[in-house]
Amino acid sequence: MSRILFAWELGGGFGHLGPFLPLAKALLARGHDLTVAARDVERAHIVFGTLPVNIVQAPLCTKTYNGLSEPPLNYAEILMRYGYLDAPLLAGLLAAWRGLLELSAADVLLADHAPTALLAARGGRAAKLLLGTPFGVPPPIHPTPNMRDWVPVPSQRLANSDEAVLAILNRSLGDGAPRLAALHEIFHDAGRLLLGVPEIDHFGPREAGSYLGLHAGMIGRAAPSWPAGGGPRVFAYLNGEFRHIDAALAALAGSGARCVVFLLGAAALRDKHRGPNVVFSEALLDVDRAVSECDLAVCHANLGTVIEVMRRGKPLLLLPMDLEKFLLARNVEKLGAGELVHPDAPVPDVAGALKRMLESTRFAEAARAFAARHRDPPVDTIVQRAVERIESLAAGSRT
Repeated sequence: MSRILFAWELGGGFGHLGPFLPLAKALLARGHDLTVAARDVERAHIVFGTLPVNIVQAPLCTKTYNGLSEPPLNYAEILMRYGYLDAPLLAGLLAAWRGLLELSAADVLLADHAPTALLAARGGRAAKLLLGTPFGVPPPIHPTPNMRDWVPVPSQRLANSDEAVLAILNRSLGDGAPRLAALHEIFHDAGRLLLGVPEIDHFGPREAGSYLGLHAGMIGRAAPSWPAGGGPRVFAYLNGEFRHIDAALAALAGSGARCVVFLLGAAALRDKHRGPNVVFSEALLDVDRAVSECDLAVCHANLGTVIEVMRRGKPLLLLPMDLEKFLLARNVEKLGAGELVHPDAPVPDVAGALKRMLESTRFAEAARAFAARHRDPPVDTIVQRAVERIESLAAGSRT
């Protein structure tokens, strides 16, 4: 038996938990002990609550820092917002993660967007494996590069940001801990099983063996109930906090397509836009089934949803809400398998984009071509390979 600690520190949503669920089931079936240190314990309980898994609160930065330049332009400037300019807090977070590693007696640390957990594990006995979104693992470049490449940024700003974070980070590590010369060294001694494939990596293709493949692990179970009649089927997975959500729902209602929508929050908008061709699901949908049955999917470019849709060879209308999702949506658009509605557009033309996608076959053709290129390996094989990789790391950490 091996002891495995899954750490989720930054980011939001079920996409940090769903992909680990089939791996967790397989690891449990093989007799391993699992602890999930989750940013959001409510969602972790929804996903893992029926399994013999220890769920604990991940150590988190709960402060808000004013005076930082907006928007953040590189990885260092993201870390600034999570305590990496606050030496006492960062030292406390590192101590808390070290405590979790010790209490769980972890043989393997699985890190999903969990840089502080990785730092805490430096020099320890636990093997480290990066599992999750590629966005959480910047490329090995110093200083960490500008993530908004359409914005001209003085190189000195990027260097200054990295150096400021590095100084606090190294001061917070404590006596005897090896220091970092560059931020990307947070990840340098960890294995990688990043979700997706090279073409949709936020930062571009990595070295061979870095990717888990087209595995999303969606957790919904409700069957889609499509409106009656003819016409194309559109599956939409949307968030009520999207600032153009009213326009997006109006576009679906006016499209003439048969739409099934899962909407997080915004109950009043469900009543407003519910109609003969728009059905709202109150329960988390079985995304695999909904995607299999639809002609087009609409979402905010959440990685798990994008992977599930592209695995099935269906086109995507993408309404990204943040930088991570924008970078992913841009890659899908470059592949020809979707269309991106820019989040900064003052009046986004969701209806026009939806109309173009429903009237053209080129998006569906590109999506099917992508799926054909990545037909292998199947999901069961992906899970098996991941479990074997974890077990191999665990065996190595105990020798």
